[in-house]
Amino acid sequence: MADELGTPARPSARSYDAPTTPMPVYRPPAEAEAAPAPAPPPPSSGNRARVLWTVFAALVTVAAVVFAFSAFSADEPVREVAVLPAADSAPSAPAPARTPLTLPAPPVRKALATYPGAGTPTAGLVDDRRSGIVYAAFAAPWERVEPDPFQFRQRAGQAVIASAPIPGADPGTPKTAAQWRALTARAARWTVARYQPGEATFQWTASQRTRHGTGWLLGYRVAWETGGKRRTAEAVVALMKTRGKPAMLFASVPDSRKELRKDLNVLLETLRPR
Repeated sequence: MADELGTPARPSARSYDAPTTPMPVYRPPAEAEAAPAPAPPPPSSGNRARVLWTVFAALVTVAAVVFAFSAFSADEPVREVAVLPAADSAPSAPAPARTPLTLPAPPVRKALATYPGAGTPTAGLVDDRRSGIVYAAFAAPWERVEPDPFQFRQRAGQAVIASAPIPGADPGTPKTAAQWRALTARAARWTVARYQPGEATFQWTASQRTRHGTGWLLGYRVAWETGGKRRTAEAVVALMKTRGKPAMLFASVPDSRKELRKDLNVLLETLRPR
């Protein structure tokens, strides 16, 4: 048992008086040496009875103490002990790992298609200082929205244009066209995993150098079904050399806004380093 502060109570033992003769008095060794006890007289029938009663009283006292301790020990909380599996026991099956998104290798060179239509009127330039690039800003229906996780973003329904330094650690500046193409493919995979339907099919549509500065542009198309209808989206991802990390420009236009696809061509024409 414990008091209000949680301090365990000390076990108590009840004392019992001997029925007739009290317990013999214990003397320290020094006192016993100072006054040696006289030799006991020969046992008699009366002395035997006293010894038996003394032994009985001692047994009763010991039993009482044991009972008291056992009663209080029953009040201690039960502790749970973690059981470790045996070394030769079968391990539990690990959780299935997520399959990383894989894309086919992009073509070495393929020009971005020239989309039909007039496109959206421009409304100046986006000067993304942190990313280190400049590109076209568009009038309505495009509007500037919260850029997170990008530095700048425009949206028109499900269509989006955004820019930022390439996500992740600084990969350094590629030296060759093949290195630029491979790094841009990694950036494209990042956009597909985060901004395109998970069940969509994938196809590269463009692979070329940027018109200005040093960099690479990849185009892709994703297709998926929703409500029994086939839907598609056209997207471009461009990386460009800057004074810091390579800058990334990403744009995606669904087939529900086909009139905005021409804006992808305008982005490629206006993209340049600051």
